[in-house]
Amino acid sequence: MLTLFIAGLVCLISFTAVTAQDEVMTNEEVISLSKAGLSPSIIVGKIRSGQTNFDLSTDSLIKLKQAGVSDDIVTAMLEAKSGKSTSANSPTMAGGGDPNDPMSKHSYGIYLYEVRGEQRKMTQLAPNVSAQNRTGGTFTSSLTYGISKVKVKSNLPGRNASLQIKDTQPVFYFYLDVSSGGLNTASGIPSTPNEFAMIRFNQRSDNREVTIGKTNAFGAKGGLSDEYVVQFNAEDLGNGVFKVTPAAPLRTGEYGFYLLNSGNSNASAAVGAKFFDFGVNMIP
Repeated sequence: MLTLFIAGLVCLISFTAVTAQDEVMTNEEVISLSKAGLSPSIIVGKIRSGQTNFDLSTDSLIKLKQAGVSDDIVTAMLEAKSGKSTSANSPTMAGGGDPNDPMSKHSYGIYLYEVRGEQRKMTQLAPNVSAQNRTGGTFTSSLTYGISKVKVKSNLPGRNASLQIKDTQPVFYFYLDVSSGGLNTASGIPSTPNEFAMIRFNQRSDNREVTIGKTNAFGAKGGLSDEYVVQFNAEDLGNGVFKVTPAAPLRTGEYGFYLLNSGNSNASAAVGAKFFDFGVNMIP
């Protein structure tokens, strides 16, 4: 009888070990363990000791963050997925956040998000301010009631932006100030992507320009010309974070996010208009 009991116990232990080895850890299990209150170190240990099948697409990473999964756990998931350590290759932000994680805390601004192989990369777009304007067209005589228009154009130096990308459907993250519910006149930091327009520049020999006003004999009219405006979609992720993508694939050319209330950008002047510019160049 004792022999039978020992044999049964050995079989049970062997079956349990095989079952544990066959268990495959997924995003859902990680979220469940995190919500159950297990410490990150325990979850990381479980990730590193067993089989995994993680979905680490951008949307899935955002869901993990929204579910409260810590950066240490997400890093372990990335390491398990890629088969190599990412901690030595990825710089960290103040407070231990990953600067290449869209849901980590970032300084206010606009960032390009890219995935290169298994590595994520976020690049902040530097603002470029128009220091000059240009007018085009001429007034007609009073006999034609001055119908012909003079266009007021904002110019940026250089034919191309310093940031060039190859993706025709780039992903951007906006980190804005929503603390005052949009009434943020004190900080001067935008609170919503609606305060920006995405535009496509007209490239000239040594600069880029966009029409932001028109004037004729009857008066002036400010605002971007429709041919320059590019539609985009904005997803509110909470806490001032917005995921912004073009509504349609971009053509090769020069683009920028134009801060609508920047500078003296009206029908009579375009100086001070602020752009977060980039180029799309699909040729390697």
